[in-house]
Amino acid sequence: MSRRTGVSRRLLRYYEEQGLIEARRGKNGYREYDDDTVLTVRQVRALLDAGLSTAVIRDVLAAEPSPAT
Repeated sequence: MSRRTGVSRRLLRYYEEQGLIEARRGKNGYREYDDDTVLTVRQVRALLDAGLSTAVIRDVLAAEPSPAT
C-alpha cells in the first residue's frame, strides 16, 4: 500500500489508528488493504493538504457513500 499511495507505512498505521482507513490481517499477520483504500488514502492526503484535521476528515469519510454502493 505504501508503494501504491506514496504514503509511508507509519502514516498508514496512523490513519488506521485515527479511523480513517481499515485493514484486515492476513494469515501471516500483515495488514491487507482493499483497492478502495488506495482512493481513500489519496483523498485523506488531499484533505490534510487542504488543512482539515483528521477528526473532520473522519466525519467527511463517514458521510460519503460506500464505493460499493
